[in-house]
Amino acid sequence: MEYIDYNYYIDDFRSNVIPNKAFKRIAKEASSKVKYYTLNRINRDNINDDIKDATCLIAELLYNQEILKTKVINADTSNKQIVSETLGPRSISYTNNTQYQNAQIKTEKEINSDIYRICKEHIDEKLLFRGV
Repeated sequence: MEYIDYNYYIDDFRSNVIPNKAFKRIAKEASSKVKYYTLNRINRDNINDDIKDATCLIAELLYNQEILKTKVINADTSNKQIVSETLGPRSISYTNNTQYQNAQIKTEKEINSDIYRICKEHIDEKLLFRGV
């Protein structure tokens, strides 16, 4: 069960970062992450807008990371940009988009940490509780 659909994402969450053609796949992955952190305690009776919003945020996080990885793979490494310049004895520092984008790509551990943080901020802690 996916916790969000494209209509909720566009109309209620009011975002459009994820295109319609990629949404179903990303929503399924985000819902799976929420299921994991809530120990599959969410069902049709207790799903609410907070859970849906958390799922939307996680979906956007996953989508943005996917896009960054794709850009790095397809990047032109000769595309350099000036990042600092000094006029005195002339000094120019360059970077290329690949370096910048690599710096933005998160590790799996960082992504999971962000996902957990989103869940903690939006989902009732009773659903996240791992104790007895």
